[in-house]
Amino acid sequence: MLDLKDATAFLRLCETSNLTRTATLCHVSPSTLSRTLNKLEKELGTKLCIRDKKGVFITDAGRKFEAFARKTISDYASLEASLKKNTAAVSGTVRVFCSVTACYMFIPRLLNELHLKAPELEIKLETGDPAEAIGRLHSSDGPDLAISALPNEIDDDLIYVDLVTFPLILLAPKKPRFECIGGSDLANYNLDEVPFVMPERGQLRYEVDKWFSAQGVTPKIYSEVAGHEAIVSLTGLGFGLSVVPKLVYDISPFKNDVFILRELPWADFRVALCSLRKKAQNPRIQTVNRIAGSIAPSFEPDLTRRRSGADSVL
Repeated sequence: MLDLKDATAFLRLCETSNLTRTATLCHVSPSTLSRTLNKLEKELGTKLCIRDKKGVFITDAGRKFEAFARKTISDYASLEASLKKNTAAVSGTVRVFCSVTACYMFIPRLLNELHLKAPELEIKLETGDPAEAIGRLHSSDGPDLAISALPNEIDDDLIYVDLVTFPLILLAPKKPRFECIGGSDLANYNLDEVPFVMPERGQLRYEVDKWFSAQGVTPKIYSEVAGHEAIVSLTGLGFGLSVVPKLVYDISPFKNDVFILRELPWADFRVALCSLRKKAQNPRIQTVNRIAGSIAPSFEPDLTRRRSGADSVL
């Protein structure tokens, strides 16, 4: 007989393709998760996934079981809600604003958990410049939630769920279009003379300005860009140095066109799921916040994995 808890664990594995992250989501050890997978495969008499040092590959049989398990769990959740006469299932739509990078990193796992735990709740996703995220919450037609870097001074009307904290890095192009010695050695660059690609506004601009002030540097600005992803692309194309969140660099298609010159001497760029306090009693927002809080620990292994496989930081 199918154990719904085991089926849920397998669905999480299909989403993460990683035993460690799945175990974190399931609040069990990797060895316990492995035993669960072995039990499922024995009961079904087939191989659901192939596990090796490179990760997890879901077999054709595993994909068939994934579809069956997803439908079964969804049907059970609907049945459970219909039988609870005094408790209405959380349903409706929640609008979430985030950057393209956040879509890659946070949204898939959040949607997967919502589908498992609140199948009647839909997410309407809106993307844009992360510098606008918190401001959008305050607009009259703004989203219900936003994934954003937390400002240094957090307003009392904001509630948030911490997702990850990660460093900022200084990047240089491998093929600069400006005069310098170049390369991956920071000593080859005169920071007062080389051009910089800067964030237009927001928490990243605040952090970059703070770093320049600490270095006693007045930057020569080539361009001010809205959106973190475009900063890496302009740097990769050779137009200047830049400072970006490590995560943005990790998933950029231009990462092989830049050097990491150094990691900035602080690592407190905090990303959180934010909403307004006046909406705190909204059951849909409460549900998303609760689920986001439960899966937040699973994002740190992603960052650790990326750091260990990335270029060394000077």
